[in-house]
Amino acid sequence: MMKTFEPIEIGGLHLKNRVGVAPMCTYLCEKKDGVANDFHFTHYTNLALGQPGLIIQEATAVNEFGYISDHCLGIFNPRQKEALTHLVSLVHRYDTKIGIQLAHAGNKSKRSHTPVYGPMDETNVIGMSHADIDKFVQDFANAAKAARACGYDFVEIHGAHGYLINQFLTPLVNQRSDEYGQDRTLFLKRVVQAVVKAFEGPVFIRLSGDEYDPTGNSVEDIQKIGELCLNLGVCLLNISSGGLRNIPVVKPLYQVHLATQMKQALTDLKTSS
Repeated sequence: MMKTFEPIEIGGLHLKNRVGVAPMCTYLCEKKDGVANDFHFTHYTNLALGQPGLIIQEATAVNEFGYISDHCLGIFNPRQKEALTHLVSLVHRYDTKIGIQLAHAGNKSKRSHTPVYGPMDETNVIGMSHADIDKFVQDFANAAKAARACGYDFVEIHGAHGYLINQFLTPLVNQRSDEYGQDRTLFLKRVVQAVVKAFEGPVFIRLSGDEYDPTGNSVEDIQKIGELCLNLGVCLLNISSGGLRNIPVVKPLYQVHLATQMKQALTDLKTSS
């Protein structure tokens, strides 16, 4: 029986239906300042007019090094926060919940004239020191606090698509010899714990359910990462895929089986325990 239009509660958040708008980058900060503008206000208002239960706002940089491109949103300076507060108020007029995807592009950042950071030293990439890691974890926490102040109903941590958290998680990128390489989930753990504590509300996470590479994390590895996230206080897993190598064949519903497998694996673990 279809339950699409029935209400549901997720992590204490009441949704009027089960229709959700996934995060989709628009790359339309024309002034390259990370500040939402009239396009974003109109775009998200139009989405809310369709009456979804929730909207996940596009990837939004937690610091000046986290942008995917010059034209992405940010949530780390006063002008950005002021504009996002207005955006949230527009969506709430239509009784739709909105969350923000907190993101850091890591070594996939294409921001002009800005240092690029990642887990490892590469050409034009700065391998992150322990001090860098501490700062970036705090930046995620600060972004979560800012999201709460802006009025967002939930936040989503971007841990997929080959961006910074995903880079730490995967052996395809992370070959560090320290504790962040010995336990590739350590950076993720610290970010999740910091965001859960700072936001004090529902926290989602987006994960790539398949890396499409036999030398990367297996689907079973990622399912264990999903379990870890739930144990750390995440209330919803948003399952996508890929982002580093080997583009999959894209077709309708091509990632649904990954979400189904994740759900089944976590159900089986809960039943066995």
